[in-house]
Amino acid sequence: MSIRNRGSAAAAAMFLAGLTMLSAAPAHGTSGLAPTRQKPAAGEGATSRSSRPQPGLSPGGPAGGGALAGAKGGTRTVASGDTLWDMAQQALGDAMRWDSVYDLNRQTIEREALRHGYPSSDRGHWIFPGTVLALPQPAAARALPSSRFTPAPCPTTYGELEGASCGYLVVPENRARPSSRTIRLAVARVRSASPKPHADPIVFFTGGPGADALADIAGLTEAGLNRDRDLIVLSQRGTYSSERPLTCPEIDRFYGERVHLLYNAPSTGDRYAQAAARCHDRLAAQGIDLAAYNTRENAADAADLRRVLGIREWNVLSHSYGTQLALTYMRMFPEGVRSVTVDGVVPPSVATPGWTWSSMKEAFDNIVSACAAQASCRQRYPDIGATYLRMVRQLEAHPVTTHVTVPQVGRVKVVLDGGALLNWMVRASHAPETFAVGVDELAHGVPERIAEQWASAWLPGSQGKFAHGLSLSVWCSEWVPFETPQEQLAKGRQAFPDLPGSVLAQAPQLPFLRQACGAWKVPKAPDSVREVTRSDIPTLAISGSFDAQTGAQWGRYVARTLSRSTVVTLAGVAHGAYDTPCGAKVITSFFDDPEHPDTSCVNTVKPPSLAIDGEGAGTNE
Repeated sequence: MSIRNRGSAAAAAMFLAGLTMLSAAPAHGTSGLAPTRQKPAAGEGATSRSSRPQPGLSPGGPAGGGALAGAKGGTRTVASGDTLWDMAQQALGDAMRWDSVYDLNRQTIEREALRHGYPSSDRGHWIFPGTVLALPQPAAARALPSSRFTPAPCPTTYGELEGASCGYLVVPENRARPSSRTIRLAVARVRSASPKPHADPIVFFTGGPGADALADIAGLTEAGLNRDRDLIVLSQRGTYSSERPLTCPEIDRFYGERVHLLYNAPSTGDRYAQAAARCHDRLAAQGIDLAAYNTRENAADAADLRRVLGIREWNVLSHSYGTQLALTYMRMFPEGVRSVTVDGVVPPSVATPGWTWSSMKEAFDNIVSACAAQASCRQRYPDIGATYLRMVRQLEAHPVTTHVTVPQVGRVKVVLDGGALLNWMVRASHAPETFAVGVDELAHGVPERIAEQWASAWLPGSQGKFAHGLSLSVWCSEWVPFETPQEQLAKGRQAFPDLPGSVLAQAPQLPFLRQACGAWKVPKAPDSVREVTRSDIPTLAISGSFDAQTGAQWGRYVARTLSRSTVVTLAGVAHGAYDTPCGAKVITSFFDDPEHPDTSCVNTVKPPSLAIDGEGAGTNE
């Protein structure tokens, strides 16, 4: 989630309340990178609009698919490339009913998986050519309620939505359950600024997971992204403007309390897990199926929205967690997708708690390099990177307690330890002008600047509006189960080998997430959620070199298997390029001509100037 007003504490609070993140091997991107046309990686060749790993496909494969081989009455003989998803689509008319095929053939599928050396099929993820499977009769298909669109007045939570029409997308809460009730997802269609807009609108997927997309409309329109296309904004399932929002005031209160606590203390982790447990129990008591709030259902919601609105073709604009959703959506439901922009990329195939480390390292290196490239900063703070890391170690051994004044709150106590300083760096990437002077002041016994910025990020915060429950349902099913604690720790050591173990034990932005997931109690997602998206849909991967949440390296990573992709990195931009002048220009030109976007502004974007001893700092963009 990007900060709309990069100077406001409230915006910083919204950003930190719904962080989306990454990590893997450190990458050291350079500022001012020119855009490149992405070619398929060696051995990959041309890619299609679907992901087709062998020997078979998972239930999470794309809707539709080719003809199935060996049809005979109520059975199908699996051929290479077939999926339970395809079989459900053809037999029942609904790919989301793949589990009906699995349940009918459970013994056969599991027996074949064992015969081929797999401990299980992962609920039909692995199926093998030559296996004969029975198909459920259409009459036996569960009667899920049909998705539909219901017009309604536009919500005014974030101000009047001028030039917009609104309503609700009504969808099943859980498409895998015959008795699923429906939920209503808020939708706003903002008219194009042009009197003659293009016929293919833009649909926006926001981040978090857990942010309310309707809150981003003002930023999207101010950036001119509805210049000549209508803008469709869907409030994802579980978010504030939609029915049954998974908000957690229990977690909001914990975040407010955490500024007074040791960030890395086990007791702090216990309080987080207890807050998550209280929220879980309250939502579950309302009959909410927390396992149904995930990326696959989000993708199916988007596919249903295009269908019920009667849109033949649209363009996807996605940010942060929204890029994980977009990459999943274009893999599962490529039909009707003209082009895709992923801004601040979260690759579904690698996203885990430990994945956050490499993005922070990349941004840290680039901010330190920006100081070194600026003569006044280099002369005044010649070792600012080393000073910062020394202070992380020092504060972890000897935390500092101070008091600062926070707007709308008053005088508050703040505890700075190594974990707090490490995570302050993520916030500082959005306002890097005072990074060097803040670290230098801290090293000279003046912690107030950093303490005020840290506290302002969480107080008064975004209480009541951020859907922490959606965050946990996604992270606890799709991220955490796919990485061991040892693997997570190894990624931290790879990024910052000299930091103490207590700091490295907690991934940036996601401290004690494993404990919280133990209280959230959602099942592990099928392995298919980790599939790499391979597609020839024109895709723009745009990132900022200062993005400490989803580093620029990940735009390059996903583009390797997107055969018609353009990669752009904007120097000095943090998490969220679409609301910067050059970012908006590149994106709108991409939607106009996905094969030849106008990237002429990219090399003119420069990192912001860093302040010296409290001087004012500006930006060169």
